[in-house]
Amino acid sequence: YRGRAESLAQAMKEWSAAGYRTAIATDQPTRAKAVLNQVDLFPQEESADGLCLVHGNLAGGFVWPNHQLALVTDQELFGVGRLKLPQRKFNEGAPIANVLDLKTGDYVVHINYGIGIFQGLVKRQVGGVEKECLYIQYAGPDKLFVPADQLDRIQKYLNPGDAEPKINRLHSGEWQRAVGKAREEARAFARDLIRLYAKRKQVQRTSFGPDSPWQGEMEATFPWMETPSQLTAISEVKLDLQTDYPMDRLICGDVGFGKTEVAIRAAFKVAQSGKQVAVLCPTTILSEQHYRNFEERLGPFGTKLALLNRFQTGRERTEILQRVKDGDIEIVIGTHALLSKEIAFKNLGILIIDEEHKFGVKQKELLKELRVNVDVLTLSATPIPRTLSMALMDIREMSLITDPPPGRLPIRTFLRPYSKEVVREAILRELARGGQVYYVYNRVQGIEHVAERLGKMVPMARIGVGHGQMNEKELEPIMVGFVKGELDILLSTTIIESGLDIPNANTLIVEDADRLGLAQLYQLRGRVGRSDVQAYAYLLYQSAKELTENALSRLQALQEFSSLGAGYSLAFRDLQIRGAGELLGAKQHGTMATVGYELYTQLIAEQVAALKNAADGVVEEVKDPLESLTPLPAFDLPVTAFVPEWYVQDQAQRLYVYQQMMSSRDLDRLAEVQAEVEDRYGQAPAEVARAFAVMRVRMRGRDVGFEKVDGSQGRLAVTFKDRTKVPPRIISLLNRRYKPCYLTRDVFVWPFTGDALSACERLLDEWDSCMAELEAARALLP
Repeated sequence: YRGRAESLAQAMKEWSAAGYRTAIATDQPTRAKAVLNQVDLFPQEESADGLCLVHGNLAGGFVWPNHQLALVTDQELFGVGRLKLPQRKFNEGAPIANVLDLKTGDYVVHINYGIGIFQGLVKRQVGGVEKECLYIQYAGPDKLFVPADQLDRIQKYLNPGDAEPKINRLHSGEWQRAVGKAREEARAFARDLIRLYAKRKQVQRTSFGPDSPWQGEMEATFPWMETPSQLTAISEVKLDLQTDYPMDRLICGDVGFGKTEVAIRAAFKVAQSGKQVAVLCPTTILSEQHYRNFEERLGPFGTKLALLNRFQTGRERTEILQRVKDGDIEIVIGTHALLSKEIAFKNLGILIIDEEHKFGVKQKELLKELRVNVDVLTLSATPIPRTLSMALMDIREMSLITDPPPGRLPIRTFLRPYSKEVVREAILRELARGGQVYYVYNRVQGIEHVAERLGKMVPMARIGVGHGQMNEKELEPIMVGFVKGELDILLSTTIIESGLDIPNANTLIVEDADRLGLAQLYQLRGRVGRSDVQAYAYLLYQSAKELTENALSRLQALQEFSSLGAGYSLAFRDLQIRGAGELLGAKQHGTMATVGYELYTQLIAEQVAALKNAADGVVEEVKDPLESLTPLPAFDLPVTAFVPEWYVQDQAQRLYVYQQMMSSRDLDRLAEVQAEVEDRYGQAPAEVARAFAVMRVRMRGRDVGFEKVDGSQGRLAVTFKDRTKVPPRIISLLNRRYKPCYLTRDVFVWPFTGDALSACERLLDEWDSCMAELEAARALLP
């Protein structure tokens, strides 16, 4: 009946007269009652006879004469079927282990010694014991061999530009000075970040409270089963809206993974509370797409929406602006016009930004001002490094949507020199299976010549041309024709990179792909593969042209990251290729080049942590800028503990195993890593088992305050983090049990016989026992 309540009422009366029992199955009971009450029908929940209302989610209704039963569902009531099917589980293949995997020749940063060149894994004899070490070449003749169990002190150097970093000398003091300078700049930068953070915390706004009944019913109209990470993102956004200060959250999810649904639910919640919503889009096409989606989902619930872009006439624009000012429009969706001075909101509650990296510097400054006073929700498939950096530094909250929709297949991506044969074959293959093709040529001048060239290659194909300089009357018929399947090839500039969702278009060809950025290419590729059909993307470059190293890296990265959910990893690779950009100015760019991106952001995060609770911006001194970067104490023990080549043959995989071990910061995670390694490579040999055992004693040593343990010469020499806090009573208790241990020059010395690793474990056991005895004695004191 598709919303025609009078027709439905007439049918129900006829069924009732014929003695039928009528049941209405809906997951929107409040809305259903409101519709039926208008035509004098008053269903009762779980009624035994007559007209009853039951909670259910079915694909469609039916009349069953033999049992005199009529069943009406949301399909008949509202015109849209809402049967939700669970996701089909399928294997995407092995995920990329780590975007920052080390390769021979990579620049690395040792947080204590500086920047060098990684030369691979080598075996070394240390104190008569064989160990596997990372060989790092420094300036001049300087070399450093870092035991693999100290891999947590090594970072891959991320270059914020094209220039090669300066290689340090090991003992020149240059690195310590560079870190000291970086710490000062990180502190100044942290102050600016904290001021913005503190301003937002000081701005009080009324909480949007728990969900209303209408919220639940609107969410029930979502036609798919939400993915686990999508539900997590929705929950995190709602929790933010229930606080007393403005939200600033980044939703990072791959193309087509359901970010828009998160935005729709947040917008409806805010609109239900009587505040206005602004949805900011970078392109006209995307704003049109969003308007259709929001209107379809929220229009039936009486939400008043408006669209503001260059396709509106002057009169329409004036009318919309006045209605927004009067508060008559609850949700306004538009392009840059939403940031103009002529628009005035009566009561703006939330700003939703799609693809923030598409906006210019001027618009971003306006957005920065808005962030202090209103809730901000940013959606991005490939967040720009600056945005990603802010999120990772705990200044902006971030939610990741990583689960692919049901049935989605990874897009097969090819990097090729341009040739007519490749283009013709790709187009004919797609047309032969009844599909459509996107052909991207990102220059308006000459695009008609490209259309002519394509027409000669595939004369049977219907070709449409679209670009941003066309007006509405010219562009709309082309887009509508492609959506309806009246065109086989859409030849366009990058205007298609956001918003278009055409399941039948599953081949993308990008000419001169090296001229485009990584985020642009990734978004363009997201236009295909929107269904369960295998999609193809061809990134073509001129064969006679010599690609720059950065351009080649971009294209290879896109080819490499073809798995679903790779947008987040791709943003890291983008960061790796073109650097972090300017965080607050050019100064940070230079500092990152000196110490590397990862160390610099860790220094900033450290300073932010020291300042975060101080709303007035008072600097809280941090004793050691590297303290938080080396949380596990160094245990230098004469123990054969490494991953043998015969056990894990590939060097990159051995490094990955070491990375997983070193990144573990608790015993449970370490046990998981050990189980994963043994599941993949078989039962661990003695050397690997000892490597995990060394990690366990390092964790226990950290918990009791050890900084370093040297196990050479038949004794354990323990240096403490804070030497003034070593309880003398502990030394006395240990000395009574195990003579002759002693404390000299703030170093605790314990001679041992036998195995150094077992001695460490015994020392930690005794230390815990003595501490428990000391605490028990203290408890008896008055």
